[in-house]
Amino acid sequence: MNILVLGLGLNGGGRAAALYFAQNPENTVRISDIAKREVFGEGIKELEGKGIQCVFEDIDPRDNIRWADIVIKNPAIPQNHPHLALAKVLSNDFAYLFNSEDVKKMKVICVTGTKGKTTTVAAIHHALTQMGKRSIYCGNIGVSAFTVLEEIERRKRENEELPEYVVCELSSWQVHDTWIALNGHMPNIELAIFTSIYADHQNAYNSISSYVNDKLKLFGPHCRYILIDERIKKFFAQNTHGLSKKTKLFPGLYNPFIKHNRELCCAFRALKILGFHKKDIIKAVSTYKGMPHRIENVAIEDNIMYVNDSAATISEAVSFSINNLFPLSIHLICGGTDKELKALGMQKAIRTASTVTLLDGSFTKKKLIPLLKKNKIKYSGPFRSMEEAFNVAKKNAELMRDESNKMQVVLLSPGAASFELFKNEFDRGDQFKALVMNSLTNKETKED
Repeated sequence: MNILVLGLGLNGGGRAAALYFAQNPENTVRISDIAKREVFGEGIKELEGKGIQCVFEDIDPRDNIRWADIVIKNPAIPQNHPHLALAKVLSNDFAYLFNSEDVKKMKVICVTGTKGKTTTVAAIHHALTQMGKRSIYCGNIGVSAFTVLEEIERRKRENEELPEYVVCELSSWQVHDTWIALNGHMPNIELAIFTSIYADHQNAYNSISSYVNDKLKLFGPHCRYILIDERIKKFFAQNTHGLSKKTKLFPGLYNPFIKHNRELCCAFRALKILGFHKKDIIKAVSTYKGMPHRIENVAIEDNIMYVNDSAATISEAVSFSINNLFPLSIHLICGGTDKELKALGMQKAIRTASTVTLLDGSFTKKKLIPLLKKNKIKYSGPFRSMEEAFNVAKKNAELMRDESNKMQVVLLSPGAASFELFKNEFDRGDQFKALVMNSLTNKETKED
């Protein structure tokens, strides 16, 4: 069978798909991507070593699509891509996961929403594991569903117990692609969760309605339970039918995590719905330490805390992060690429921050700088590299620390996409973390 992976991508999804199908010697696997070969580094040699054909700078993939018996679409490929109609069969990783006879015997938990998806998925998976349950996770969290399928098959070969729970994070694009691939017949879901709604990806969607409608495709009679943020109760009821008896709300009364954050509130309520005891949930969730790039405490040194929140790609997320760190003095690094979103959601954040340092990009120039000027807020930059921005923010923190003798925070929380200066938001965060660790290493060397 001829398998085309349309879009290799930088987050591992395309690679996982290609390797999964390449295990079967009867398959011929080909990857098509518009980027240049050098963008993907040395990993291409591994793929080609397994017989996978790689076609780069494939601006017009029509011949490759016609060649394929099955096209596996990367979520980043636009849904209205003009050549997708040429595919004999168009599918994605979640369609294969949900069609697995093994997975159909497991309890599937699916999480979507604008913000809070990753933390909710990670916290639920962590708590299930802590409580002695066999859990595995995948999706927009950075693990392909094909990786989960491969792990299930490995466990079967080696006579290991299979997972009891599969916890899935789905972006709006992944929900849409799965819905299309399954012809509108979504799988039986033990618990479907909607964490929040904010405007996002308006560079890819023609309206907020179309963006939210894709997420709503996850919910229906196929869900045993539904959990939503109490703030979207009215909206959810207006846009779904016959689901009220299945729908629960978070935070919920007597939720022990209300003072921490809504994601842990959501995880707690989800585990209660799944039938676990309150005492066991509190003990399990309390040991959850967080996810990289999401208000990640990188280091504390010389009364300066360094926090990586690079996954904050919408303006409202910046205000959320600063609220979690207030009343500490915050030296904010923000800005980046425009997703056709407004900057107004971070107005409170930039007013609260002690200093503001800008990363360059279309969002910074078109929307963030005008907002700063309107509020008469001073800023540094915009800078074309993380190193320049980091050094300025660090210096600002050191000056204020010396003056006040109080803890300072250098916070990377961009409120924008990353692609003009970085590979993705994870590369952006990794560069920030590397600069922090390098700064600490240089300090130790000087002291020695």
